[in-house]
Amino acid sequence: MKQNLIVIPTFNEKENIARLIEAIENEKVPSDILVVDDNSPDGTGKIVEKISKNNNAIHVLHRTEKAGLGRAYVAGFKWGMEKGYKKMFSMDADFSHPYTALKTMLNLSKSDRVVIGSRYIKGGKIVGWNWYRYLNSWGANFVTRMLLGIKAKDATAGFKCYPVEFFKKTNLDTVQAAGYAFQVEMLLRAQDAGFKLVETPITFTDRVAGESKIQGELKKSAKVVFNLAVKKESYRQFIKFAIVGATNTGVDWAAYVLFNTIFKQMFGGMNLQLIKQLAKACSFVVSAASSYVMNRKWTFRSKNTQIGKEALKFLIVSLGGLVINQTVFYFATGHFHFRDIFGLVLATAAATFWNFFINRSWTFKPDAKK
Repeated sequence: MKQNLIVIPTFNEKENIARLIEAIENEKVPSDILVVDDNSPDGTGKIVEKISKNNNAIHVLHRTEKAGLGRAYVAGFKWGMEKGYKKMFSMDADFSHPYTALKTMLNLSKSDRVVIGSRYIKGGKIVGWNWYRYLNSWGANFVTRMLLGIKAKDATAGFKCYPVEFFKKTNLDTVQAAGYAFQVEMLLRAQDAGFKLVETPITFTDRVAGESKIQGELKKSAKVVFNLAVKKESYRQFIKFAIVGATNTGVDWAAYVLFNTIFKQMFGGMNLQLIKQLAKACSFVVSAASSYVMNRKWTFRSKNTQIGKEALKFLIVSLGGLVINQTVFYFATGHFHFRDIFGLVLATAAATFWNFFINRSWTFKPDAKK
């Protein structure tokens, strides 16, 4: 038995599986192969079983029904852990994942990293897709990375090499995704567990034999990704931050109307745009004070006893937000001549994103909480 295992889920892959096993064997990859077959009607499992009788590096795990890609991988990884393998690959059976990259991925692998065969880093590419499928995949990958904060360029990649240390740190029985979103969930779990995500470029080639299993998976995968996002602390914090922001936007806008009215009466001869900017600055300060208190107590639940230092950081961030807010408002209302309400909306949105990400990573960062 070798120390590494290539796990390949199958359902109706009789046109590919024997050729793929032979190709991997010819590459002399120091790995055993486990085919996890979901009771394929076309006899895929029987083909592998026949091969395994004459080759002790080839194994087949028969499952009674088609329960999804994720469930097949979980079964395969559990089997691999029981047998004592040190590193395990996830790989498609349709030749879309280049078997020639297996050695490179194995050489890059370590006990503290997950190696990804990436389509979206320099040197990676996709062959055989039309523009619509490429755009769909790229868009799904982009949204997934943004929602979940996955640091890999190819967050939806299926070609990966995992160290057994990762499987020992995660509970495979609690994996949510049964379908293609499994790939995303595993990367998220690895990243959250402190494993480094390392990408190496591959050429992903669309299948030339057999039928694609991806149809109907997009909606299911999107639902899983959304559920994973909702459970992330950063997502919950952003929702809270947005609620605080919305509340204080009302304070900001009401204060703006009040100050704008007062300043027009006090400085009637002053340039109207200057009055607007002055009123906007005052209203922003009022809302910033309210925002700090709410975010400290509710959004980030800060326990930092150095309130003065924390408040100063928040003020600095707010001043940066004020500059962004004022700049956007000026160009929106003074240069592009948008109505005040549209200027307020654009200015508020720009400042909100700035304030959240800088406050989360600096003002209220976890190691500042005691």
